Amino acid sequence: MREENPTVPPKLLYSPPAPDALEAFARQVCQGLGTDFTTPEIVEGFSAYLQVAAEITARHLSESAESS
Repeated sequence: MREENPTVPPKLLYSPPAPDALEAFARQVCQGLGTDFTTPEIVEGFSAYLQVAAEITARHLSESAESS
């Protein structure tokens, strides 16, 4: 009789976009909003916000995939 090992699906791991991609996206969004939103402080702040949100979302999705 052959022993059967249940196949374990590979662990699904989500990762956030690269910081450079998020910074470029933030810059494009800020430019679309107008010149009042293109100062380095606003672009960098928005980019930092996007990075944190992307990291939290990726972590949450990875944990959700792990528990299902």
